[in-house]
Amino acid sequence: MTNAKPSGIAAAGLTLTSILFLVAGCSTPTDERFSAGIDDGTGDGGTNSTTNTTTDTNSTTNTTNGDGDGDTGDGDPDTGDGDGDGDDDDSGSGGTTKFDLGVIGDAGEGTGGPGGPGSCRESEIYGAAGGFPAFEDPAYADFLDKTIAIVTHRVQGGNFGQHLMTIVDISGDPPPPSVNYLAPLYTRPTWNEANFGGRIFGITLDSEGNIYVAPSTVYGATQNTSTIKKVDRITGEISNFATLPNNGPAMGNLNYDCVSETIYVSNHEDGRIYQLDVYTGDIVSTYHHGTGSVTMGPANDVGEPNGQFAPLGERVWAVQSHAGRLYYSVWWEHSQNSNQNKNNEVWSVAYANMNGIPDPGTAKKEFDVPNGSGTSMPVSDLSFAHDGWMLIAQRTMYGDMQTSAHQSTTFDYDYINGDWVWQGTNYVVGELMPYSAAGGVDHDFDPGGYVWMTGDALDFYTPDVVYGLQGTPYGGGDINTSTVIDLDQEVTQQDKTAYGDVELPIPGDVSPVPPPG
Repeated sequence: MTNAKPSGIAAAGLTLTSILFLVAGCSTPTDERFSAGIDDGTGDGGTNSTTNTTTDTNSTTNTTNGDGDGDTGDGDPDTGDGDGDGDDDDSGSGGTTKFDLGVIGDAGEGTGGPGGPGSCRESEIYGAAGGFPAFEDPAYADFLDKTIAIVTHRVQGGNFGQHLMTIVDISGDPPPPSVNYLAPLYTRPTWNEANFGGRIFGITLDSEGNIYVAPSTVYGATQNTSTIKKVDRITGEISNFATLPNNGPAMGNLNYDCVSETIYVSNHEDGRIYQLDVYTGDIVSTYHHGTGSVTMGPANDVGEPNGQFAPLGERVWAVQSHAGRLYYSVWWEHSQNSNQNKNNEVWSVAYANMNGIPDPGTAKKEFDVPNGSGTSMPVSDLSFAHDGWMLIAQRTMYGDMQTSAHQSTTFDYDYINGDWVWQGTNYVVGELMPYSAAGGVDHDFDPGGYVWMTGDALDFYTPDVVYGLQGTPYGGGDINTSTVIDLDQEVTQQDKTAYGDVELPIPGDVSPVPPPG
């Protein structure tokens, strides 16, 4: 497998020089917690509204809804397979691992503080950010002091409703592993395709807890292809945040950097990563992986937008800011377009300064994504865990906007002697083989926490049919050591390819994810 780079990008060794401007600008962390002091006055939330919380009374929800699965029907053809472990990893002990951080109080809320530059709270000084929403809704009152995961998905149909985003309470004692956990869920009927303008996949939060989502064609064509939407942290209302040039392919993923106070968005049409001012939505800069070009303000590429996907090899999907660099994935191949010379890849580029402008001369390929069957799947999400190791999640694709399942997984990497080193397939998603990751990954911010991943067939008729969210203890494991949560709380029908990205807000009083090395 060749390691040649796309033309126009100069390689550079990864050094800590690029992050010194961040560290130098940060005060010494203190024990002070940063809080917005939000009090919504809703009491204990004992009157949960049936219009805003899902229940376990759903009927059939296995509508394909034009998801472009490509399989005949919706049945997973490999029924009766084993439990999907098939690995020799150290799975840890579900009896001694904490389920999550427990109650965090107001530590996760806030508008920044003396812990770091920009809007960074003490726990965000190296750029990774994400505060807690504080919706003024009685149905959300019980979620305010809890660790939560926010998941995007397509419309489920049935009694599940038409919403595209669900908040999951993952606090409390560990439930029994590999058995569907009826976690408390929160959503709103207004979080639907009409108000989002179409389908969504990527998700990020700013330091205050506002949510941003990107339009996506992962599930097939979508009406809105160009406008990033914002969900207000207090009202829960959806508004337009920024509109980018795009006439069909839509976006990949997005990520907020609190140092520069900007959001990075990958555009599947022109191949550029857009940097957006979080307060105005204005385009600060753009960066093109394939050519190495950087523009201040909007790009002026000839013929764009033309409604066509960026070529494979120039198409960026996952984006994640960390310690003075922007990490991103490059989509080279999928199951129906295997590349004999290239695997899918993860790259990074340093920022020229604290304003977060990418410096193309520092672009570096970090690694090729492993493949288990001759073809690797594109990486749709990146995350950095509590002590600095990297997590990547794949999405099974067999075309530009055609998705399937059971060919993707989650990988973890440690930074060793200047390189990101693959640690093997430690996080086995789902019960069916090959692995059933759906493309979203994040983590608890605690040494004894969990890695949280979206997935298909987490339990497959043994006895339930569970699709949605899997939490696996740090160190790895499979469903036998993991918490599995069916996100429509209906466990007789399959929801294949329904789930997308996942994001966990960062508590304000935890240690920040450290830089590499």
